[in-house]
Amino acid sequence: MICRLCSAVLALAVAAAPLAGAAAGEHPARTIVRSASSARLSAVELWFRAPSAGFAEPLAGLAQLTAESVAASAGRREPLAVLVQDVGGRLQITTFPDAVQITAVVPAAAAAEIARAAFYDYVRPTLTPDGFKRARESVAVEAAAAGADPDAQLRARLFGALFERGPDRYAALPAVQQLDAITYPEVVAFAKRAFRAENTIAVVTGAPAGDAVMRAFGGQAAGVPAEAALISVPASAPPNSEGESAAGPAFGMAFAGPPIEDQRAATAMDFLADYLLGGRYGSISRALRAQVPDADAVGQFITLHDPGILLLEVTGDASPAVRDVVEHALAAVQRPLETQAFEAARREYIYHVLRDLQSVQAQADNLGWYAVEGSPEYAPLNGGEQGEYLTLARSLTPEYVAEIARKYLRAVPAVATLSAQTPAQASGAGAR
Repeated sequence: MICRLCSAVLALAVAAAPLAGAAAGEHPARTIVRSASSARLSAVELWFRAPSAGFAEPLAGLAQLTAESVAASAGRREPLAVLVQDVGGRLQITTFPDAVQITAVVPAAAAAEIARAAFYDYVRPTLTPDGFKRARESVAVEAAAAGADPDAQLRARLFGALFERGPDRYAALPAVQQLDAITYPEVVAFAKRAFRAENTIAVVTGAPAGDAVMRAFGGQAAGVPAEAALISVPASAPPNSEGESAAGPAFGMAFAGPPIEDQRAATAMDFLADYLLGGRYGSISRALRAQVPDADAVGQFITLHDPGILLLEVTGDASPAVRDVVEHALAAVQRPLETQAFEAARREYIYHVLRDLQSVQAQADNLGWYAVEGSPEYAPLNGGEQGEYLTLARSLTPEYVAEIARKYLRAVPAVATLSAQTPAQASGAGAR
């Protein structure tokens, strides 16, 4: 997730362009509030089901530019970015292939005020040309940083190769020339469709009391976002992708996995990702330290509506030895682990899941992500130790995990390789 401080999207208002639509409160958001009487911080999040490249002809970066334009525009009062900063908080705007996330981490006492302002600003946005201009400058900086980040480069290449069509095929941040092609009317049209109350999931964690926050979102609503869940279609034979990186060599693989509705299989893939790539003790990480010490491995199973994605990335070395290590580890998990080793790995995996849910923002991210993907009850934070996710995690067996590994990891993956640019190549790229 890319963090964007609110100072990156500050703006002043000129020529405000209100969008027609229901006023905040006429259609309440689907709301998840997790109160904590002693919390000092609160996370306020709005999630919208919307493709990052837009609803029509794909425009990479359209959702990011639109969301930042709203935060930078001041139609009725100061911009949301400024308001969040004024209460001592920070604003983040993140787009995923199929969703937009607005996050404000603020003092808990300000949670209801910020929830009300964020909901009002986004479900009935007032965009300004000046806010659009400032947002475009901000997104250009973010896109340039992503272009120099080997992880971002690998992910863009892997997703583009893995999918034949659908939202996952397109990068959330545009290239500079793609950004320049997005017009103000296109941003207004996207905001009008994507940022509706009936397409909103609102999540607040750490709030001192739930009632005031609930009122800020217009009350409680049931159901799912108005926009249909989006499906990406994997390529039957993903091509290999090669490129260069100023940050050094890198190698990655991506596999299509089970959809979120196949919850036990998705949980097994989470376990596999942790077993293979969990910090310093994942099987790939340990093997690379022993055989290719300059290489660092990261990865995860990304739980999505359909399909999920197992992502593996190695930076620092892209030699054939790296691929050999990765392929050997992937083959090994297609056979059942010895019972004692499996039980130890499962305990460690559950510990990692719980460890990663300690902050109010991590909790809000968790609840919002699973809700926007269509299965809020499956969120690991929901229900705690007795919830659906951890119950499924404890139900995993060596045989079942190996079966899921064989089903999904025997497919032809998308593969991306980045070679290191020479100093001359890097200086030439910077001059362009």
